[in-house]
Amino acid sequence: MTPLPSDTAAHPTPAPVALVSAGLERSLTRVGRAILRLEVPSHVLPDGMTINRTGHWLMVRVSESAPIRLSEIADSVELDLSTISRQVRDLVGAGLLAKVPDPADGRAALLSLTEQGAAVLEAVSEARRQVLAEAIADWSDEERNALATGLLRLGAGLQHVHDNDEGNHHR
Repeated sequence: MTPLPSDTAAHPTPAPVALVSAGLERSLTRVGRAILRLEVPSHVLPDGMTINRTGHWLMVRVSESAPIRLSEIADSVELDLSTISRQVRDLVGAGLLAKVPDPADGRAALLSLTEQGAAVLEAVSEARRQVLAEAIADWSDEERNALATGLLRLGAGLQHVHDNDEGNHHR
């Protein structure tokens, strides 16, 4: 009796982590650029309103951590305070962000989304989700679920590495 050949299709040899991570880094960079290039669709905004990509991302950040100081937003997006203050001023002026004095420090202000800001952010997010749905429309349910699960796991892993690095830098 001849021995059976090893089943490499069922049990592929794992690729070295460095090789996989290099391809993953390139792929994620490409995906990140594509996501960052997505325009804020004007058809979901109230008449006459415009929001650029930076304004959108600032609204996302405020929605995640409100109430939040402008300086905290600048730190979290790693931009200079003066770079984002005009954007925030425009969003406040458009009625999308509310600015109230910080009770802990009268010189500072806290930002949060207004009702209109929350509605606009949800409309923009839904339009962006539709773009993502189109991009994976011809994928199987298994492929879509594997992508979502893998990205959630990757995000948690990256956060863990970041938290450990932060802890090591503060010692």
